[in-house]
Amino acid sequence: MNVTVLKQISMSEHAQSINAVSGEIIAGPNGDFITFKHADESKSTMPVGGRSQGMDRPSDLEVICLSDGGFIATCNQYVGQGIEAFK
Repeated sequence: MNVTVLKQISMSEHAQSINAVSGEIIAGPNGDFITFKHADESKSTMPVGGRSQGMDRPSDLEVICLSDGGFIATCNQYVGQGIEAFK
């Protein structure tokens, strides 16, 4: 399966889209992740990219939206550099 980056958005924009009222970065044994608390009291999580570990606040991170519906938090900016078709 080929997963591609669809877009990069702010953490605030992502939090609004999922009705999150708070977010906390948690340091786990397999790396950092963000846990969100939603308006309905439910929770969800998002992994933090490998090179973006150790950040203090979720708002310091951006969100990469993937074609498979997944999300990854990152402190890096990604900009497309061109597309080339191969036959």
